[in-house]
Amino acid sequence: MLEIRFIMNSAVEDILSFKTCCGLKMFDQNLEIHLINQDRDPVVVPSYCDLETSEGVRRFDHLLPSGDLRIEPGEIKAFYCSMDETLWNKTGRVIFYDRDGNRYPVVIHRAGG
Repeated sequence: MLEIRFIMNSAVEDILSFKTCCGLKMFDQNLEIHLINQDRDPVVVPSYCDLETSEGVRRFDHLLPSGDLRIEPGEIKAFYCSMDETLWNKTGRVIFYDRDGNRYPVVIHRAGG
């Protein structure tokens, strides 16, 4: 099982700016996504997910780091991205996938909702 947590408007942009200091700049990375492997086997997750809104499903394929993340049992890895807040607020569910064809849907709970 893959546990997924979203942190909107995290301080990740400041952290990435510090880590990259004189190199690559990562601006507007306002969404941090933690993926926790609760299974006994490794899981490989590609750098995309689907956002479900009342207007339909939108493939969101610009997560960083790009490519596949291999997550060992008990390990936490993260994706980062620039997320439009209007789109995020319309999103009711996010679905991640693994390379074995499993789906990991997550309902987005809003404060007061």
